[in-house]
Amino acid sequence: MPGGLVVSVRVAILGGGPAGLGLARQILARDDAGEMEVEVFEANAEVGGLAASFALEGVVFDHGSHRLHPSIDPEILEVLHELLPGVLHRRPRHGRIVLGGRFIRFPLRPVDAAVKLPWRIKCGLLRDMLVRPSRYDTDSFAATLEGQLGVTLCREFYFPMARKLWGREPIEIAAEQARRRVSVRSPWQIIRRMTRQLWNRGRAGASFYYPDGGFGRIAEALARDFERRGGRLSVSSPVTGLQNRDPGWQIETGEGRHEFDRVFSTIPISRLVGLLEPAPPAEVAAATAALHSRAAVLVCVVLDSARWTPFDAHYVPDSSVGLSRTSEPTHYAAARSHSDRTGVCIEVPCDPGDATWQMSDDELVNQVGREVTRIGLPPLKPIRAAEVRRVPWVYPVYDHGYDQHLAAVRSYLDQWPGLVTLGRQGLFAHDNTHHALAMAFAAADCLGSDGSWNAAGWEAANDRFAEHVVED
Repeated sequence: MPGGLVVSVRVAILGGGPAGLGLARQILARDDAGEMEVEVFEANAEVGGLAASFALEGVVFDHGSHRLHPSIDPEILEVLHELLPGVLHRRPRHGRIVLGGRFIRFPLRPVDAAVKLPWRIKCGLLRDMLVRPSRYDTDSFAATLEGQLGVTLCREFYFPMARKLWGREPIEIAAEQARRRVSVRSPWQIIRRMTRQLWNRGRAGASFYYPDGGFGRIAEALARDFERRGGRLSVSSPVTGLQNRDPGWQIETGEGRHEFDRVFSTIPISRLVGLLEPAPPAEVAAATAALHSRAAVLVCVVLDSARWTPFDAHYVPDSSVGLSRTSEPTHYAAARSHSDRTGVCIEVPCDPGDATWQMSDDELVNQVGREVTRIGLPPLKPIRAAEVRRVPWVYPVYDHGYDQHLAAVRSYLDQWPGLVTLGRQGLFAHDNTHHALAMAFAAADCLGSDGSWNAAGWEAANDRFAEHVVED
């Protein structure tokens, strides 16, 4: 530059979850970061988003059951170990599924399943393994899974769980949801996975990574390192407006207006569209409104007991109760802060504003208390403390036609220079945390130190993201 003037590149990141913070940290961690200025805007008072943790009576809770899957990219895992030295541990999985009114170990184990599964389910599974269709429809979640796995597993687990998580009949859900949410493709693949558990315990699939002090420590560590490298983190700073200045962007928050060269958004894609000025065309607004996400109510209780059960999580497809999963976070970490109490988080999928969402906290605590005993789990007592958290954006719903609506919205957003969406919420995707971090690292690689953008590289990365399958 004339006179040696150095012009910095100003980058804004909307959302302080794993994707946003991972991207922010990676931008500044590069050798060529130079004079780049990066600011993260997080609406909540704490970082992490859905992957944040919080404490209640000395017990650390996550927002539901969170784990870091061992299939995480080794490069990303190495970074996390550097940021969390001696804190991020590999832990064995120790959960159960409620099937046919019985508790079955999860991950599935051959002997346990053979002994505990009801005979009607075992006979049904055997029939489905021996008599498989040579071809099947793939026009819905229901048809795809029945063709791949047979009617027994669908009837006993996948279909009732789908009704809970997404609030739709399985036939009303697009086939893509089956591909993105169910990692097995045949009963024989399930058998192979079960068999591997006999000699594969503690390895991928039967284990996970988890930090002492709660899953939220991952986001907190990314945030600390980002700030240490000169980044600016603005919490309790919801973005209220986003205007393209061509070149650059103007972001509006409660503290005023801010100018940036580039904007990366990890917030829900429908919220992002609503922030843009001028307002989008009517057809884009309609497509945005047609994208639906399910919410969840999280009922967190602290019990005056060393443990509630010996298991870290329970998966509950049972249609007679509203809860879908329980987790006991004190079993996730390698170390615990209190030996005289434990915590239980009960997840109840719902829609914002529906009857479940509007129930009082006391009503919800009482309801889940009745439900856990109804399915054969111990009573939630004695209760030392309870807290209810309502989370509006949890499960993207892939109903029929969602792909056309999403394509219309993404096409509209792609027209804006210097604006990139990523992350689970930003791409309306079913993803784990290791997937979100992979997106963050890929986005950082596509951003040049001069603010240039490798569009071809990002397109290739998005093709990889489209192949992500959720690891349960």
